[in-house]
Amino acid sequence: MLDPAPAGTYISSMRKGPLGTLLTLAALVIVLLLAAKAWKAAFPAAAQALKPGAPIVSDHGDKAAGDAVRSGNLPGLKETGKRTDAHIQQVKEASAGQD
Repeated sequence: MLDPAPAGTYISSMRKGPLGTLLTLAALVIVLLLAAKAWKAAFPAAAQALKPGAPIVSDHGDKAAGDAVRSGNLPGLKETGKRTDAHIQQVKEASAGQD
């Protein structure tokens, strides 16, 4: 029967140099530089969008949804549930003839 290797054999052989730590730090620096570059590219547009009097994005055809969001009059959970149930019923009725 073969005897297993002593417990610290593989770990001690992996800790011979700081190469892994240096590579990890280099990767971290690269990721941080890329994130900073992306942040600087997006910052002017974000700052302009937050200015008072900035143009409002269109509602893409759903004016009721945009008006509700801007006015703060979003439907409650019960109303949303009723609308969902009505929509499910419409889908069931429409698909009943396709079976």
